[in-house]
Amino acid sequence: MARRHTGHAILTAIIVCLAAAPAVGGCVRVTASGNFTPAHKGKLTVATGEVPLEGFWEGTARHPTGGFEYELAVAIAKQLGLHHVAIVVVPFSQIVQGDLGGADIALSDITATGDREQVLDFSDPYLSARPSVLVRAGTSVSDLKTARGLTWTVGRSSTLLGFLNDTIQPDTPPLLSSSLGQSVDAVRNGKVDAALLDLPVAAAVARDSGGALTVAGQFDSNDDISAAVVQGSPNLDAVQSAVRALIADGTIASLADRWLGLDINGTQADQVPLIRTED
Repeated sequence: MARRHTGHAILTAIIVCLAAAPAVGGCVRVTASGNFTPAHKGKLTVATGEVPLEGFWEGTARHPTGGFEYELAVAIAKQLGLHHVAIVVVPFSQIVQGDLGGADIALSDITATGDREQVLDFSDPYLSARPSVLVRAGTSVSDLKTARGLTWTVGRSSTLLGFLNDTIQPDTPPLLSSSLGQSVDAVRNGKVDAALLDLPVAAAVARDSGGALTVAGQFDSNDDISAAVVQGSPNLDAVQSAVRALIADGTIASLADRWLGLDINGTQADQVPLIRTED
């Protein structure tokens, strides 16, 4: 899978510190720069594929109550000098084909790939992610051989479908889903053994399952998550600047800890067992 960015290195490298100004006490708040022209005056319109989505979008599209990407949208809007956020739910398959439903940006657990870069422009990643295994509590996935023997579900428009087919190579064809809810229900109801999800998503789902579901393992492959705008958008520089500022001032780290229970530097993520891809 093609990648333009390298997750943790970027998340670390763009933190801006004032080594020459000890009185300030370390890092400074960076504000967004560049021109941003919203589709609707005074409002940031954000496309996402699914609401609600555990840990990422709480409430409804019309009445959001929180979540990592929702609060990230609010923070980006503030960086851009906008006072309101509107949410547009667009099927993920359409978003990755460049259709944002008229929204300014998309925040929808999106990984930049070569194909997607034909129709979308991406910010630096705001969250690092690895392919991970969501299973019912009590299911162990200790190695690749075990993983291959499971029955799987995966999003039909996700980059994880290629990883499942090319790397895990399960013995039976996967159940292709159109939404996270379908994947989670398939695991919860015993229709399949496991769902392949990005680790931040799987962690949030497991945390909200009341102990019914767990993350059994992760694979050493990055699926870094970025904001997207339509290709050629004049707003890219401003969005890029806003994302970098929110990483630099710790906002994104705080949101990841609060809503996903994840440390973006990998501390909690390292507690999930690594499944090696060599037999």
